[in-house]
Amino acid sequence: MEENYELDFDLLIRAAIDIGNRLDGQKNPSEREILVFAEGLGQKIIYHTLSVRRLFEGYQLATDKHLFVKQIDFASIAILTRAALETYLTLNYVFVSPKNDDEKKFRFKCWHLAGFLDRAGFEPKEEEHAILKESERQAIEKLTLEIQALPFFKALPKRNQDQALKGFWRLDKAWVNLATQAGFSEVFFRQQYKFLCGYAHSSRLSIIQIQQTKNLEQQKEMAKASISVLMVVIAKFMYDYIQIIPELKAVEEEFEAFPMISIWKLVGENL
Repeated sequence: MEENYELDFDLLIRAAIDIGNRLDGQKNPSEREILVFAEGLGQKIIYHTLSVRRLFEGYQLATDKHLFVKQIDFASIAILTRAALETYLTLNYVFVSPKNDDEKKFRFKCWHLAGFLDRAGFEPKEEEHAILKESERQAIEKLTLEIQALPFFKALPKRNQDQALKGFWRLDKAWVNLATQAGFSEVFFRQQYKFLCGYAHSSRLSIIQIQQTKNLEQQKEMAKASISVLMVVIAKFMYDYIQIIPELKAVEEEFEAFPMISIWKLVGENL
């Protein structure tokens, strides 16, 4: 990564952490309780980003008998970048892109319901887990009724209604649909997402690249391909985060890094 490129990455990371820290100690009003979940998605993006930054430094495994060649695990960087990208798209889909409050409630409740349904099939082995399962069963029933009462749900085709209640919170939307709603260039997203998914799904091309990329400089270049996408993700995440949390609106005027955030946001929207 060129020096100024790496500097931008570090500045974006520090800006994301600083923005998150501005909410420390602040209480969420009851009507904004769901923003706790937006904060959780933000934390996930930052954790993935910090892991990528550490991996980019490279590592050199040492045992009692051997000192191995230094490596940059660009494959894991690609996988973490994909995870951060999907997390951002979830944040945008649930909290930012809905056209009105009814649609926002619907999307949040469907996503929330899916979380409980993911765990509903597990059989508890301890009493405390059985108590938790019963509590979550009641939560599923309550959320199901709340979703069914929403005007947005009632206006949906039967197929989409069934998807919503079965935990398919994106309904019939693919990740590319969420990406274009979030402002990504469709061409940029399709190309980059396909590349990142190759590493997560062990495509033949990803294995060829791992086998053929031997020296540190080549590995660094491969890592940069993912990190450039991650920088767009961080920038778009911060921009959206500021929009949905009123306490952060002042950041646009007083935050020195905001112009750079805007630049990297536009990269993913205009390529």
